[in-house]
This record gives sequence, C-alpha cells and structure tokens, in this order.
Amino acid sequence: MIDLDAMISILLLLIANFTISWTRQLGTGWIRILLSVFAVLLLIPAFLFGFRALM
Repeated sequence: MIDLDAMISILLLLIANFTISWTRQLGTGWIRILLSVFAVLLLIPAFLFGFRALM
C-alpha cells in the first residue's frame, strides 16, 4: 500500500520543481527571488515527509 507521507513528499517535490522551472523563465525582479525562496522552503517539509515515510 502506498504511504501517505511518501505521496506528500513527492507532491511537494513536484511543486518545488515546477516553481524552480517557472522561476528560471522569468526575468530579474523581486517575484523571481520570492518564488525561488518559496521553492527552497518547500524542500524542507518534503525532506521531512520523505524521512518519515522511510521510518
């Protein structure tokens, strides 16, 4: 059976990946910095959910 923590981790990683890809297409500006920070901050709970899924 698929673990819910693993699914949440995968979903957060997909959102972070999409955000980084979208940020690279934008020009310079504060919105690019804001989206980059948002994507990096999504990696923290994704790592924690992934670690919890392995336990």
